[in-house]
Amino acid sequence: MTYTSIRLSAMRAACMLALAAVPATAGAQRLFRSDTALTLTITTNLKTFLAERDSLKLNKFPGVLSYADSGGLTKRLPVTVRARGHFRRQARNCQFPPVLLDFKSDSVRGSLLSGLKKVKITTNCKPGNAEYEQYILQEYAVYRMYAELNDLHPQTRLARITYRDTLGKVQPITVWAFLTEDIADIAQRSHQKVMQAKGALFADVEQEPLALISMFQYFVGNTDWSVTAQHNIALFTDSTGQKITPLAYDWDWTGAVDARYSFPDSRLPIKRVTDRLYRGLCPTPALFTSTLAQFTSHRAALDGILTKVPGLAPDRLKSMTSFFNDFWKRTNDPKSLQKEIANDCQPKGN
Repeated sequence: MTYTSIRLSAMRAACMLALAAVPATAGAQRLFRSDTALTLTITTNLKTFLAERDSLKLNKFPGVLSYADSGGLTKRLPVTVRARGHFRRQARNCQFPPVLLDFKSDSVRGSLLSGLKKVKITTNCKPGNAEYEQYILQEYAVYRMYAELNDLHPQTRLARITYRDTLGKVQPITVWAFLTEDIADIAQRSHQKVMQAKGALFADVEQEPLALISMFQYFVGNTDWSVTAQHNIALFTDSTGQKITPLAYDWDWTGAVDARYSFPDSRLPIKRVTDRLYRGLCPTPALFTSTLAQFTSHRAALDGILTKVPGLAPDRLKSMTSFFNDFWKRTNDPKSLQKEIANDCQPKGN
């Protein structure tokens, strides 16, 4: 038995033991059945929540999520609110962190949150700043593009959220945000298990979805990802533990969004996130051709997503369209693109 097979067997065994209790059947996920933007209010101890974000032991705050149901009646759901993430959670980078909503299934049964365990919320990290508001809408668009190409993807829902302070010490904050399906819920919905052990190489992972993800990262201008470290990548296994499928997420450091705080790793041969660099799987010629065909056959749908995002400013729409047009121009010369990918791809992993 080779070292790779021994390591992979250990990883699979760890995954099977640690997550054997994950249910095989998924519940109804009403939250993501529509792409119409929601109007929500989250009430919690906002002042303290915003002040306590730099510790690795993040505090949880009781809160209430409220919204109007289809009949116009206000629903109030008890939730727990805490900060999450890394860069955007830190006070020196953002005034408002990404949010994780946690709740008990019996307390949200029959509501918008029915069938879910947790919900991630990505919120404008500098409320009142129009440029940062656009980042949210742009990142949401990238998630929708990813979903267009990948059967296994995080479900998302755009929302206009008002955050209110329980004690009234902070003025209400209303921002664009989007809600994202939690990794554990994705696993349950797709009848898979989340793989916790790190160290997977490209050869360990299903090649077709990995090739698609690799090309998508190039498409959106993202170098901030790693299969081996599971950085902005989740790995799922089937019931046998033999099939490992990757899923990608987190797009604010992409060239497509071009946030002013984003920059590539200094070790990479690019200066800006808008400089495309392929850092994924080295595909066979046949796999390259089939992967590229998936993109070109979905071009109309991908281009159309940008025009359907409410609130996306004309200049942002123009810059994103221009950025993606650069990719489509490269697909017009597949031999040149294949050569570029062969030169920059990572033979073992990233």
